[in-house]
Amino acid sequence: HYENMHSAILAEFLNPKGSHGLKGRFLEAFVNQLTLPDSFNDFNCDNAKVKTEAPSENGRIDIFIYDNNGRALIIENKIYAGDQWEQLKRYDHFANQKCGKLNYRIFYLTPMGSAPSENSGGGVDYTQISYADDIIKWLERCVNLSARFPLVRETIIQYINHLNKLTNQDMDKINQDELVKILSKPENIESAI
Repeated sequence: HYENMHSAILAEFLNPKGSHGLKGRFLEAFVNQLTLPDSFNDFNCDNAKVKTEAPSENGRIDIFIYDNNGRALIIENKIYAGDQWEQLKRYDHFANQKCGKLNYRIFYLTPMGSAPSENSGGGVDYTQISYADDIIKWLERCVNLSARFPLVRETIIQYINHLNKLTNQDMDKINQDELVKILSKPENIESAI
């Protein structure tokens, strides 16, 4: 049940026509963070379309972003769910038919950047991304971009806090280091175990 909710939230932020009112700025920050082929250098973030649960030949793509030049970003979002049979292979075939080989990228998004099953992703050119690293970094950039839009900025901050909990990063580094230091003392080892 988390996948659809998170896909909808991400798609809303990525959508240049989203309710945030910042046009293509969030999508541009996302695209700039990704490693994309040269064919994406002029990806049109301001006029891109964003769909969730976009139908393909054999399945629904969680987030499908495409510009008016025929290039597409496909995000397969996996939270507490396994891959469907040949899922990324099917999406790869669909995108290749629709966009052409150099005009799309597939991203496999999980909380910690896990790989898809061999059955799903074997032989497919995809990039693993994570909520813990990639999405939170992008959202932190979006906080800066939305500095003059307090409702949007605070919504993003709340979502970052939620993702930190989801990815077990809600304890700041200083507290984590202090806890490890205390638990690793010889007199505390038995209690820690």
